[in-house]
Amino acid sequence: MSSKSLKPFLRAGGKTRSLQFLKIHLPKDFSSIKNYYEPFLGAGSLFFSLIPNHAILSDLNKDLIECYKAIKENPELISKYLSQHNRKNSENYYKEMRIKYNSSKYSISKAALFIYLNKTCFNGIWRVNSKGKFNVPYGHKEPPSLPKKAHLIDVADVLSNVELYYSDYKAAVKNAEEGDFIYLDPPYPPLNKTSKFAHYTKERFTKENHEEVAKVSKELSKSGCLVMISNSNIDFIRSLYKDDFNIYELELWRWIRADGKRYKIKEVLITNY
Repeated sequence: MSSKSLKPFLRAGGKTRSLQFLKIHLPKDFSSIKNYYEPFLGAGSLFFSLIPNHAILSDLNKDLIECYKAIKENPELISKYLSQHNRKNSENYYKEMRIKYNSSKYSISKAALFIYLNKTCFNGIWRVNSKGKFNVPYGHKEPPSLPKKAHLIDVADVLSNVELYYSDYKAAVKNAEEGDFIYLDPPYPPLNKTSKFAHYTKERFTKENHEEVAKVSKELSKSGCLVMISNSNIDFIRSLYKDDFNIYELELWRWIRADGKRYKIKEVLITNY
């Protein structure tokens, strides 16, 4: 494990605030693990905080993974595009770029757009509709806190030895072996029957999906993998793991938005060690 750490280049929701709690509950021999897996990558807060020697990072959001790959290959050009967005930023410009993003095919410029929209949208939420179109309104962050060139170059350096995959989490961890570490941070379940997930991809994450995550986690545990899972502190989630895993309550509250209102939820951290 590297002695340094980096801030994520994307907005990380509330995960940055819970990092210390996650790190306290890492395996005692974490520095000796062979492979680090994070198949619900998102902003990669834990990965960038730890910078393990070898990592397999993946996500089902294809544009997210393409963005990581673009920074890995050409951080200077990404920085150039971000500088242009920074100069032009406004609510009207944001709306224009959102339309452009939704109608564009993969390119370095679209990867930069991904970062710009993430940094300037409302609450950093990445939500798409059933057609996969990004639809979050402007967040009125002026000027936007876009990553600087030096930061992107550092990110590219960290990613140089990382395997990046556009993949379902089950496929991403299928080759995990005894002693490997897997951090699972799936989309949290809704607070109640009328609440909705923040849809990160056009594929919705359902109650059955959470049951499947628990099943996969138990299979990984039987294979000798070290598993850590973040989720919301609700009875349904606790019931999935109570007989086989350790469950820790995080000592913080996170505000989330549902049905036009703001709620605070407590999180749990689940481990098999």
